[in-house]
Amino acid sequence: MNVMDITYESYSPGLVVLSLIIAALASYTAFHAAGRLKTSGTKHKALWAMSGGVCLGGGIWSMHFIAMLAIDMGMPVTYDPLLLALSIVFAVAASWLAFLILRFFQPRLLVHLLGAILIGSGIVSMHYVGMAAMQMEAGMTYNSFLVALSVVIAFFASFTALRLLSLIPRVRNRLRQEAGFIGSSLLMGAAIAGMHYTGMAAASFEHSSAGMAVAGPEAVNADLLSIFIGIGIMGILIITTIVAVFDRQMEFKKEQLHYIDSLYQTIIHSANDAIITSNMDMFIISWNQAAERIFGHRAADIVGQSLSIIVPDAYRKRVEYFHKNGEEVQSGSLVELEGVHRDGYTFPLELSFSRQESGGENIYIGIIRDISERARQNERIQELIYRDDLTRLPNRRMLNEQLAATIDRQPDKKLAVLFIDLDRFKNVNDVYGHRIGDELLVTASARMAQLLRETDVLARQSGDEFVVVMPDVTGYQAGNTAQAILQTLNQVLLIEENELFISGSIGISMYPDDGETAEELLKHADTAMYKSKNNGAGQYRFFTSDMNDEVSKKLMLESGLRKGMISEEFLLYYQPQVDVLTGEVKGYEALVRWEHPELGMVPPAEFIPLAEETGLIVPLGRWILQEACRQMAAWKEEGSTVTRMSVNISTLQFQQPDFLKMVTEILETTGLPPEYLELELTESIVQDLEHSVPLMKSIRAKGIRISLDDFGTGYSSLSYLKDFPINTLKIDKTFMDSIEDGQREEAIVESIIHMAQRLGFNVIAEGIEKCSQLRLLSEKACQEYQGYYFSPPLPAEAIRVYKGQKDEERTS
Repeated sequence: MNVMDITYESYSPGLVVLSLIIAALASYTAFHAAGRLKTSGTKHKALWAMSGGVCLGGGIWSMHFIAMLAIDMGMPVTYDPLLLALSIVFAVAASWLAFLILRFFQPRLLVHLLGAILIGSGIVSMHYVGMAAMQMEAGMTYNSFLVALSVVIAFFASFTALRLLSLIPRVRNRLRQEAGFIGSSLLMGAAIAGMHYTGMAAASFEHSSAGMAVAGPEAVNADLLSIFIGIGIMGILIITTIVAVFDRQMEFKKEQLHYIDSLYQTIIHSANDAIITSNMDMFIISWNQAAERIFGHRAADIVGQSLSIIVPDAYRKRVEYFHKNGEEVQSGSLVELEGVHRDGYTFPLELSFSRQESGGENIYIGIIRDISERARQNERIQELIYRDDLTRLPNRRMLNEQLAATIDRQPDKKLAVLFIDLDRFKNVNDVYGHRIGDELLVTASARMAQLLRETDVLARQSGDEFVVVMPDVTGYQAGNTAQAILQTLNQVLLIEENELFISGSIGISMYPDDGETAEELLKHADTAMYKSKNNGAGQYRFFTSDMNDEVSKKLMLESGLRKGMISEEFLLYYQPQVDVLTGEVKGYEALVRWEHPELGMVPPAEFIPLAEETGLIVPLGRWILQEACRQMAAWKEEGSTVTRMSVNISTLQFQQPDFLKMVTEILETTGLPPEYLELELTESIVQDLEHSVPLMKSIRAKGIRISLDDFGTGYSSLSYLKDFPINTLKIDKTFMDSIEDGQREEAIVESIIHMAQRLGFNVIAEGIEKCSQLRLLSEKACQEYQGYYFSPPLPAEAIRVYKGQKDEERTS
């Protein structure tokens, strides 16, 4: 047999490079497929393992035969189909098993060693089975050392590639991850190529001229087979690479979704509001940290429990209805209700309720906010709006609303309104200060509240005024309650060791007799209270229709007073003051009259007190003084022998700081000498000795005369009468009316006349209407009188005519 050694130093560089690229690309594609094992479901793991095994095994097999094409053997070569198929089965199966082991077991060192053994075995078995499949006219022997070296290279490079591949998931950067895949692929490609070319170096071929076994018809032509296999494997690799890249993009999106979900979970658990999800059966699915803080239940304890644990009985049916009828829930709607804390107490909360569908089942999401602090703030605001800050009683606003609501709720039942005013409360404030006054109001309101029923309402109207609303009562019951309130107010109040005494005045109005609205009832009760106060402290009165007429007339008069000042509706009448003995007119008293355009002549007793109450007496009094002085100056110019004009001065006028200046200016303006003017002061005016006496002395120093009017009816005191710088003492009409009734009344008048004369005062008796009264005055040596017996008050133009008639009567 002719034997010769064959050398194969001639390689095709292009095919060698192609074999290396195929090995690396197959590894890259296989590793990407293996990467999907981590994120795939169980049923997809075997599929991805098979895909990776096919890619890697096919790449190893393809690289082997392309590398074989790179060697010029110098003879035709064919392959045994059975061994050829067996070689690729070994490569794919070993790679598939390696990927499955790597996925289903923790990637520890032992697992990596087992994977490297499988992949290395696949490379080695594929190579040497593929070599055995060669059919050619030559024998083949192996170098044991190089064979062993090729096996070591396959195992070591595979192990290194797998270790590097296991580190890739820890890298978050996408570019670094891709670099890891490329590095692992190059190492695995080096393992495949290194093993192949080392194995090829271990083989020796001996050519025999007698030839080897002739290939059968089923033998595969190496050249054609290698080209088709290369093209097919390249197509598979390209398609698999595209799929792997696409799948990686999907994985990236999944990671994004996972990140968003993680971010969502982080937001939920760090939110200040409780976020709770539940299913249609009201079982809790999720429970965040805020829910733990608000409700007191830990998530581990309450997830899976029923929502009824945190829902009070009053709201349970409503929540159940929402869960059973999810289509009725308005997504995102806000409602306020109450929740139950783990400790058992309820608290107010705000709920935003929405519904989502997941897997054909409705999931309910509740965003819950604890509004306890807001509720407390709202309650405080309501208190500020509807409660008196001092007594904590309902204020005027709340009183009006509750009274109106009570009337609407019980339109057919009687109702009483008691308007209470504390008498002499201003004196307490002035003497003891507002702090003691506030304590008095609190104590008095507490005393009144103890007398009322639970259905009654006690409110503070303003200042020292209170209102009681008593639903469903009779007038008799209202009167008894009013009397009880007056009695408790009359009891001494001990505040900071101060014994305080007050009383009350109460007005009562009844629904529907005295009004059908809250406004009418309060107004009429107020009217009755003022009527009670005017009649004396410590009383109560029911409203009557004539009170309303009085109030209406009073309001009309008040309005008319202001208009009358502008429209010059006021005029002066003059009543003569006459010498008792001679009948000569010594002076006139100016008396104001009001000719109302609708009411006619209004009596002074009706409008003078109203003018004093409203303060209009000050401008009105100035006009009276101005007009009286002007008229007296005119009569003086006409030659009248009368030398005195008396003008009444009110308390409010006398208290004005510029009173004396005003009088002096009027005298200067009218040209009337001061001695012609006499100012009539009442006893109530001169009670403040510190103010009145110095002012009276200043008036007398100007030459103006002063008379003390209505002597004996007010606060007469002989102890200070001697100190008053007055000229005239006027005896009130009430004494003259009773002077003929008995010796005691006559003695009183006689005593006043003698006392005044001893003090050097001129004496004028008022209200003389009969001759018998005048005769008694003459007997008692009274100097002057005035009254209807001589003349009624007359306007200025009538005085001249009347004076002429009297002169004729006296001369005749």
